[in-house]
Amino acid sequence: MLPFTEKWLPTYIRRDLTVLFCGINPGRVSATAGFHYANPANLFWRGLYEGGLTPRQLKPEETACLLDFGYGITDLVSRPTRSSSDLTDADFNTGAEQFVHMVGVYRPRVVCFNGITAFRHATGKKKEPVPLGLQPDRYFGTQDWPGSWVFVIPSTSGANASFSREERLAMFSELSLFLQEKGWHPFR
Repeated sequence: MLPFTEKWLPTYIRRDLTVLFCGINPGRVSATAGFHYANPANLFWRGLYEGGLTPRQLKPEETACLLDFGYGITDLVSRPTRSSSDLTDADFNTGAEQFVHMVGVYRPRVVCFNGITAFRHATGKKKEPVPLGLQPDRYFGTQDWPGSWVFVIPSTSGANASFSREERLAMFSELSLFLQEKGWHPFR
């Protein structure tokens, strides 16, 4: 049996997604299971449902179903680790370069970063304060495309002690409201 560090998760993406969710990197439980956010302590799947972004709470093994709702999912860094603190600058630099290229090719309307760290490394905004929620600028644009709207939620990891469960879950409702305002919500 392969160690979890050798089990990389697939990216679920297609052109013209409404939202591309981007985490930092797969943890041990997710890599072992083979599905994004498989740790029961992670609030991602619950947040999607409680925030009104999915009609029911999906299970990690139903990750591919996100595409049916116009959502995709990836990680900034593909390499699984026990903790994101185990990632190197080279991991983040390579991951950010690949991520920016992927977004330019697939052009999602919104990129939702699950964690401020992923946002910082993807955009190069490593020092300045990062507000949660909708960012004031679009990112990753090209000459013929204005870029994606960017939304930042606090990490849904069970290890995130900086925000309460309620604060983390509430951000999904804010994302849902933004999609409704734009006319992009799959259910409203």
